[in-house]
Amino acid sequence: MRQTIVFLFFAGLILFGSQQAWSQTGRLATGKVKTDISDDSLLTKIQYQTFQYFWEGAEPTSGLARERIHLDGIYPQHDQDVVTLGGSGFGFMAILVGIERGFITREQALGRYQKIVAYLAKADRFHGAWPHWLDGPTGKVHPFGKKDNGGDLVETAFVVQGLLTVAEYFRDEDPAEKQLVEEIAALLRLARGATAVAVEPGHLLQDRLALLRHGVAAVGLARKLLE
Repeated sequence: MRQTIVFLFFAGLILFGSQQAWSQTGRLATGKVKTDISDDSLLTKIQYQTFQYFWEGAEPTSGLARERIHLDGIYPQHDQDVVTLGGSGFGFMAILVGIERGFITREQALGRYQKIVAYLAKADRFHGAWPHWLDGPTGKVHPFGKKDNGGDLVETAFVVQGLLTVAEYFRDEDPAEKQLVEEIAALLRLARGATAVAVEPGHLLQDRLALLRHGVAAVGLARKLLE
């Protein structure tokens, strides 16, 4: 129930923001508001713009989602190359939507996923868990905080969920797609150890226990599917 309420809250924010943006930019010279956009066209516009954040806005070396994009190109904290693991998990599924909506081809998406999976296989991990942030060009951990520079089960859970979805979508007879699924399975096998991780000095896990349970549940699901 709580998850449903949170989802509806964020969905409402998106729709409200879109309505506000339209009310500011969609007026005719007479001051009247345009009404010639259908609900389906509006939904497509929102989906396309969301998809483009993960597609065109991706960090080029990794293909993963950037933590933030400043449209003015100014990054006071020099973090334009920081990628977010949890956000990338959302992006994995957004790209699948892009295929179904005709924004990109299946082949284009396959190429992006191949790039991402190869990158994740070499990026920093801690007992199978990826960190909250990575430095895109190097694949090294980018500390989330002074005492948070190691594995993050919550972010790893989002990555696992996204990869599981991609693996199901590409479970086909095409050799390249089958290879991708095999590479994803190899990544998820390493993630199995994250459910029994030991905390090392200097590599602390987040202590948000409520969220941690969700992370363990997602990684545990991957373990069952791979057994």
